[in-house]
Amino acid sequence: MCTLRRMSAGRLAALHATVVVCIWIGGAATNAIQSTPTSPSAARTEAFVVLRGFGYGAPAERALRALEPAIAAQGMDLYMPDYISRSGLDESRKNLQRFVQDRLARYERVHVFAFIAGGWTLNPLVAAGGVPKLATVIYDRSPLQERAPRIADERLHFLTWVRYGSPVFDLARTTYPPLIASGVRVGLVVETSPTSFIRDHEQTARSYGAFRFECDAFDQRHDDCMYVDLNHDELYVRFADVWPEALTFIRSGKFSSAAGRTPPRGDPLAPRTRQ
Repeated sequence: MCTLRRMSAGRLAALHATVVVCIWIGGAATNAIQSTPTSPSAARTEAFVVLRGFGYGAPAERALRALEPAIAAQGMDLYMPDYISRSGLDESRKNLQRFVQDRLARYERVHVFAFIAGGWTLNPLVAAGGVPKLATVIYDRSPLQERAPRIADERLHFLTWVRYGSPVFDLARTTYPPLIASGVRVGLVVETSPTSFIRDHEQTARSYGAFRFECDAFDQRHDDCMYVDLNHDELYVRFADVWPEALTFIRSGKFSSAAGRTPPRGDPLAPRTRQ
């Protein structure tokens, strides 16, 4: 939550930028919710871990918690670790490593759904052998939203630092480190709609080059890839729409035959009527 005190007339010009930073990757601030992992069942041998990114807030928390009975019915405990640190991706990775060691060691199989920041944090940890029971990773990817950290770094640097600290800048300046571990099933869920932040900074987003939605454009080997007509904000709060496909992938290594596998055509920022 962002609190704004009374401003002088000279400071009112900064109001719009301040509000934008508070919601720049959608929803509430990264650590607005101090999430406590669900109580694990000794009978369950699998864990489903959701690695949140920037913009995770109360609506996303409620949406994911609502799925806990369905996930438990599949023999999995749900975890949503609060791992992102203001100090940057390195410290976030250490937090994630501690979580894996403390909470996941007893499971036979670990399945991860990684939102954008989660992938950048997780993959080097896996490469270092830090997630030994990893069976599945499903990545949230977006050629639109993955430009948001760079926009925030270049256009709203100070306000972004005040709100989030360093991890946004680390994400903006770090080339995606692909997961190369063998024996891990990898799926991609590609967002095809822009958030309001990307629309508000359309010119800057376009200046970074063409928007490539092809599955092979994400520098990540994968067993399957699907497209969703959602933006980053919507994917958080409508995770229930994606969960059946995530479960299908966990069990079979492929998304269902009903999953969208055709990349969008035309200008992704052009006004359009969505289904």
